[in-house]
Amino acid sequence: MGYLTALAAIGEVAMSEGEFSGKSVLVTGAASGLGRAASLRFAKEGARVCLVDLNKQGLLETAKRIREAGGECVANDGDLANPVFCASAVAMAVEAFGGLDVLCNVAGILRFHALGDVTPENWNKLFGANVTGPFFMMQAAMPHLAESKGNVVNVVSTAAFAGQAYTAPYAATKSALLSLTKSLAMEFMHAPVRINALAPGGMLTEMVNGLEFPADADQALIARYIGLRPPSQPEDIVEPLLFLASDRARSVHGACYTADSGITAG
Repeated sequence: MGYLTALAAIGEVAMSEGEFSGKSVLVTGAASGLGRAASLRFAKEGARVCLVDLNKQGLLETAKRIREAGGECVANDGDLANPVFCASAVAMAVEAFGGLDVLCNVAGILRFHALGDVTPENWNKLFGANVTGPFFMMQAAMPHLAESKGNVVNVVSTAAFAGQAYTAPYAATKSALLSLTKSLAMEFMHAPVRINALAPGGMLTEMVNGLEFPADADQALIARYIGLRPPSQPEDIVEPLLFLASDRARSVHGACYTADSGITAG
């Protein structure tokens, strides 16, 4: 775990008087992909953003872009599979900004494995990043979100809805995160918070660069969940994410919105 203390207050002027002006937003996975795109957009809309990721250099780049545009952020690099780090990341955001309004659990990893190739290390790494991290981030954040009448957006996947060959551990993590979303939405039904999920389909992000299917993978099975339309850009998925995080979605609680270019339509 390491604090990027030089970024503790990297902008004196907010980017704009936007929809999230005055709000404090914590985004995991902020070093790249959807997490970076969401962080930049939240900052553009006036939010003060706490950037969290394992990738220190990626965080520095995201923070640099926010700073150059006149935004405000803090950044914290560490392993979300460690509950102690999750608690410290939330504490950093609260200390820096005086509270927390939105938690976006975007960070996640994807791996393709045939059943026989999955090792305990593969399994534990996927569950650590995709389930343990979001759970303990929510545990640490919930008292602050209740105080601010804030909300959580968990990024799951279309893999949470239908079986996808060669992604069994990954799909299990996303199903687990969706179940956590709905179960905690029920647990906090009488609290002034909202907890929702967003399920993208394929996205062109750094997460998929260099990934390979098993050598003997059945391409016909893979084609069933690739989709007929091109993969989305992270910026496309930011729109429904910001909607769920905004006051416009004040009636949305315990829901999962899909943004998958029709993959789950039929």
